[in-house]
Amino acid sequence: MGIEHRPRQGPHQIIDVAGWEVDPDNPYYPEGKQPKKLLISPSDRLPPFLLPTHKYLFKTPTGWQEKQIWSELIAYELSRAVGVSVPPCFLARDSSEGHLGVLVEFFYGYKGEELPRFIPGSDFVHAWLSSNYDRKRGRPHAVRANLTIARSLGISNYKEWWANAFLFDAIIGNVDRHPDNWGLLASAIVGNNFNYSMAPLFDNGSSLSYGEPDDQLARYQDLDAYIRRGRHHCAWDGGPKGDRHVELCKLFFETYKPAGVAEEFMIRFTNDAIDDVLGWCRNFESPVEFSAVRADFLRALMIRRRELLTALCADNA
Repeated sequence: MGIEHRPRQGPHQIIDVAGWEVDPDNPYYPEGKQPKKLLISPSDRLPPFLLPTHKYLFKTPTGWQEKQIWSELIAYELSRAVGVSVPPCFLARDSSEGHLGVLVEFFYGYKGEELPRFIPGSDFVHAWLSSNYDRKRGRPHAVRANLTIARSLGISNYKEWWANAFLFDAIIGNVDRHPDNWGLLASAIVGNNFNYSMAPLFDNGSSLSYGEPDDQLARYQDLDAYIRRGRHHCAWDGGPKGDRHVELCKLFFETYKPAGVAEEFMIRFTNDAIDDVLGWCRNFESPVEFSAVRADFLRALMIRRRELLTALCADNA
């Protein structure tokens, strides 16, 4: 079953992972900052949007970061609307430990497919392009370096892939697309040769104003100023900090001119798509509330980001 045809999780279908098998090799998944477990789904009695005996990450952000749960869910649902590949994400809980979190489907190891190897972008950045790469900070991290890696590995649509990635991160305001949060899948072909493809855009929690309390959101009246505060992790020239999202997209489209990508993205990213996803979130009865205030703010914010990006596309037509 393809991701694009996967049924949507219903608000009454919050998944309880209590009793799920813990992956014996990685009971506590070591990557990233948030607490997470690597679990294997049961073989039966699953809702139709889950896969049997497949690996899932159960991520449980807490405290001021708890709204990352909604950021992951919204990013996945919006990705389906705009045609960007993001691992399926679902609202879940562990009733045995009292944790609420997001269940993220592993984007490789599917039944009937040869198991590829996932390689984070940071491995290539360090080995190929920058001997002084600081993995803790994820820098230097440059647009041109990322494209050089993809082109060198034979990714045929690498410009289009990165164009969609930067547009998607700009729309959701993702500030954490460091080189450990993008990567490639390597499938063996002959001898020591591999066929490479870009992995889905995973780990989208640091987005969509996740760290802002609800009572603060209504105070932001100047959306343009708010948007300018946010920066992508990636910098055009590999500088010490990332560029602002819209400016980074502008530089990318002016330089590489990927035909039709921005137009197709904006056609798909409609008010109806935004309203559908935010309304869906509002219907869940969850201990981590997705409030009407948050829904209204994110709606206005994403519409304004789309307007800024649409104007950018018109300037580069």
